[in-house]
Amino acid sequence: MGQSEQLTQAEYDRHIAEGTFRLAFVGMSNVGKSYRAQVLQDECGFFWYRVDQEIFRSLGLKSEDEVAAWLGFPDSPDYHDRERIYLEAEARYTKVDFLDTHGKNLVFDTTGSIIHLDDPTTMWLKENCLIVNIDAGDDSLETMMQKFAEKPKPLVWNGFYAPRNGETEKETLARCYPALLSDRLKKYRRLAHITIPVRKLYDKNGEATLRIIRSYLNA
Repeated sequence: MGQSEQLTQAEYDRHIAEGTFRLAFVGMSNVGKSYRAQVLQDECGFFWYRVDQEIFRSLGLKSEDEVAAWLGFPDSPDYHDRERIYLEAEARYTKVDFLDTHGKNLVFDTTGSIIHLDDPTTMWLKENCLIVNIDAGDDSLETMMQKFAEKPKPLVWNGFYAPRNGETEKETLARCYPALLSDRLKKYRRLAHITIPVRKLYDKNGEATLRIIRSYLNA
């Protein structure tokens, strides 16, 4: 498709009308990427491609909870090998050479760790899709940190988990998790063609979602 940062509203309209539009949502976990993708599938006939489901299948797992249990925390002996295996699978199912959408527009539902993939993979996505960052906002970080402190969950740390001598695991998580979140926010924004605050898309139907995305493009 070769969509670029200069995609115009007229080009956007034409791609949607012809069934050649390629949209990729990026952003924090739980920001609403999958919900928005499902809305576009159910209400606008988009083909919904879920990277996480392809990863689960390749690992012989069925759910996010099973993946989390398999991955474990960064102080577990198998964590770094499993993190590498997970990211390799994510890269493989993100940079797909061919994806039959059956003549439908495509919504590409990425994972929260997409910004930890290598440049060739993320640049491939950027060259082939209009990337929309559903932005949680800097003011959301404190709430996300509080939720994580109450119930830590396994995730891809990409080197941000760095224990210090004398620290408890809880103290290390409390120090390193904010740095990971802040880094991810910045990288989602750099990767995306357009960034839309999550509040603007909240509870919107499919047609409204497409209109909002269109309003961020060049006239």
